[in-house]
Amino acid sequence: MEKAFASMRQLDRHDQSLIRIYPNHEADDYPPHWHRQYEIIMPVVEGYSAVVDHVTYDILPGEIFLIPPGVVHELFAPETGQRYIFMMDQEAINAIEGIDHIQHCFYPCIHLRVDREADMLESAKECLWQAIREHESRDLLAKGAVIAWMHLFLIRLGRWLLQRKDENQGERRHQMGEAFLDVYAYIAAHCSEKITLEAIAAHSGYSKYHFVRIFKEYSGMSFYEFYMQQRMMLCRQLLAEMDVPVTEVALRSGFGSIATFNRVFKQHEGVTPTQYRKLKQIARKAQIYPPQNAPREKQPEEAR
Repeated sequence: MEKAFASMRQLDRHDQSLIRIYPNHEADDYPPHWHRQYEIIMPVVEGYSAVVDHVTYDILPGEIFLIPPGVVHELFAPETGQRYIFMMDQEAINAIEGIDHIQHCFYPCIHLRVDREADMLESAKECLWQAIREHESRDLLAKGAVIAWMHLFLIRLGRWLLQRKDENQGERRHQMGEAFLDVYAYIAAHCSEKITLEAIAAHSGYSKYHFVRIFKEYSGMSFYEFYMQQRMMLCRQLLAEMDVPVTEVALRSGFGSIATFNRVFKQHEGVTPTQYRKLKQIARKAQIYPPQNAPREKQPEEAR
């Protein structure tokens, strides 16, 4: 990759706020990497491209692309252009009550397109532009205001995702979905343990037969797929935040052997746990975004 990491700068050198906003105009491609933060990309002039889970997304000006923590992705920039990059620490997101029940809906990514989600896109862009304005004001309450607008962005996005499910599923499935929020939370909290289908069905109050059918109907995936998705989220978090051997990460995340852990992790993430951790180490040494004290760019008139 000819342009890889040419102009990246270390995030660790920047303002350590829970939410960082970067105006970016660099014509650089970013090789496979991942973050512990939510990354939101909003092109303003010219488009942008991202590869997530072997799928290429072409992000047009005025669209929004969200990449959750731990997702390996690549980014490709045009020769000219401008976009805003938002990085949100999990700590900031945890302050939103109820968000933990729906974070799985953000994986592997969210692409709000002008030709499909116009209403939601405008509502989301309002929040992001307000956050940018507060960030650039730099007054005493600016950081708090940025967090408030970004919280509203995620709340609106989360409600839209749930509403879209409800519209596709009908009232009966909506009622079931509300009941299943407790099931989701239970699986997320106990994903490092062995959860049998019989045990989770009993926890839900449904028979095993009905639980399997309803879970698939509402979630769009099987219980086992959701269970492993939550376990992979835990694995990514442990690999990112704990300086412990991969073997210990395997044990803490519920795998009985390192061989099984390596096989399952690579199957889901496309890289081994060791390679995944090395990608983070590379990202720390690489230069990723313009420094916080870089001259601010003039906001295009059409985006104001």
